[in-house]
Amino acid sequence: MRLFRLLISCCLCWLCALYGYAQQRQYASESVLSTGNWYKIGLTETGIYKIDQAFLSQLGINTGSIDPRNIRLYGNGGGMLPQANAAFRHDDLVENAIEVVGEADGSFDPGDYI
Repeated sequence: MRLFRLLISCCLCWLCALYGYAQQRQYASESVLSTGNWYKIGLTETGIYKIDQAFLSQLGINTGSIDPRNIRLYGNGGGMLPQANAAFRHDDLVENAIEVVGEADGSFDPGDYI
């Protein structure tokens, strides 16, 4: 009996898609990951974080070549994907709002931070 229900469900989904009832999704034409230098910083707790020159240097990032006016922070908030395939989800990374202190001179100095 269970197989029969699954088969009916699959047929209904296929018919909806065939006749245009399925929601049309819009996808990004190009991923933000396709250009630039990327660094992944993992977090274990929610909160507000301060990223300074010392922290980036500990990660092995050459801060002397960074123009802080070009720093961007991306992320989708973590968490599980929705169970329903039709539920909205971003198809690329979303840019998060940040404040960069000390960016005016174009160099990432010891007093600068994100």
